[in-house]
Amino acid sequence: MIESEPDSISRPDVLRDVLEQIEILRLRRQEIVREQPHPLLKRFTQQELTDEACPTYKNLLVGRSRRVPSRKTIVQIADYLECSARERNDLLLAARYLPESLELEGAQLKLALEQGQRLMQALPYPAAMVTHTLEIQALNDAFQRVFEVPPLSTLPQPQRHLFHFLFHPDFPTRVLSTFDDQSIKAWQAQARRGIQLFKQSNVLYQFEPWYQTLIERFYAVADFRTYWEQDAEVPGQQETPLKMVLSRDVATSELLPMQFRHIYISVCSYRYPCIAVSLNISHPRIFLEQGKTLFT
Repeated sequence: MIESEPDSISRPDVLRDVLEQIEILRLRRQEIVREQPHPLLKRFTQQELTDEACPTYKNLLVGRSRRVPSRKTIVQIADYLECSARERNDLLLAARYLPESLELEGAQLKLALEQGQRLMQALPYPAAMVTHTLEIQALNDAFQRVFEVPPLSTLPQPQRHLFHFLFHPDFPTRVLSTFDDQSIKAWQAQARRGIQLFKQSNVLYQFEPWYQTLIERFYAVADFRTYWEQDAEVPGQQETPLKMVLSRDVATSELLPMQFRHIYISVCSYRYPCIAVSLNISHPRIFLEQGKTLFT
């Protein structure tokens, strides 16, 4: 398997495989837009592909060029053709490039989630385990107590997502995080970071049906769409205001302000699933159990 730029590669079998795979995908997309016009008015013609993604494409088709497109160009073609992650990898493999790493699934994912849950329950800090879709797989007791969130098993499946926790106006995590002007500004920064995290983690999946369905569903939630469509550059974590939340002192039932910062712990060699841990840095007295103070 090769990884370098293939300028010296002109083997007919490699070029044939690449062009065949591209044409299969192109014709498939063209058939779809015949029935329903594309929102961006794409026509998926050979000329359009040449203009938009690969300047040598028509020359490759007629044999004027024999060089297999570079990896970067293959990725540009995949983006133009709105390929799913697996379709993109099919193109890369046809060109004899290493495929992009996909996420864990099946038995491997199950094992990683089990390992992550054991680790998360041992942490003395509020923690949630998420996959690359930002679906919440587990919460520890500290998270439920600090953020007043019900057990995950009691929530409908569509609500077990970071975007629901973050954006829904009636959910405790948003209500307790937007109690004054300072906390609202901190929440807004976290909202932008959460969306950016999702986009960065799923750049290979943006044309998958589940991705489109998920975003469409959350468009109906409060001001999610406003933040989703913002193009403003997101500040780094060190530049982002500390998130603020009101958390209840079990001994007095008093709501006390707490500031915290997130850290992320991977539970395997892949980035996901990972554990998002909320580290308190403002030191209020937050009682989580009778006679025990988690944060002092």
